[in-house]
Amino acid sequence: MRYIMGYLAALCLLVLIVSQSIISPTFFMPFFRQQYASQGIAEYIGMSEEELIYVTVELLDYMRARRDDLDGIRATIGGVEQEFFSERDKAHMIDVRVLYDRLFIVRNVAFWAFLGLIGLMAITKSPVMHLLARCSREVMAGFLLISAIVAAVIAIDFDRAFEVFHLIFFDNDLWILFPPRDRLVMMVPIQFFINISIFIGSLLAATPVIIIVLATIYLRREADRPGFGG
Repeated sequence: MRYIMGYLAALCLLVLIVSQSIISPTFFMPFFRQQYASQGIAEYIGMSEEELIYVTVELLDYMRARRDDLDGIRATIGGVEQEFFSERDKAHMIDVRVLYDRLFIVRNVAFWAFLGLIGLMAITKSPVMHLLARCSREVMAGFLLISAIVAAVIAIDFDRAFEVFHLIFFDNDLWILFPPRDRLVMMVPIQFFINISIFIGSLLAATPVIIIVLATIYLRREADRPGFGG
């Protein structure tokens, strides 16, 4: 029973890591600033860097449910002040916001379930740290193996992987956008998605590796303690 709790806690920790590794880069403004500067996005759209950042902040606020819609977000483009997002942009972002709403819920449920399992292990006088270290190491190792295979497939043909992702998570074709009508796709072209995928992938690789290393160190020290009985 105690190992069941241990593996469940490790799985909750994994879900927490995966969800937060997606969330953090998505709302990390320094990343957007760097991408915009390196890819010349403001010039490509025909607007100032300051207004592009303003539009981005409003967009991210919408994705975090800090504003109700994307109406009324205006910017000067090509010397003309106008509504920034097209109707198709707005329709697609409704679907995107739903995905992130669910991702936030999954993250929060995983967090509280993880704490609950830790509490349950403590109440039942189970060796909490030993279980977490042993089970997490195995779960994270399995995840890294699967992730390496997935990453290799994506790297072979990112465009196809990008398309498959949208076909899986969206039940319409609103994600197919066309510049210059739909400026959302001009803000975040395919290279942006490649770079943010690398960012997310780095977090998804580094965090489990750190956990595996720490768990291994703990288990070895535990095994070296006098009287250790497993």
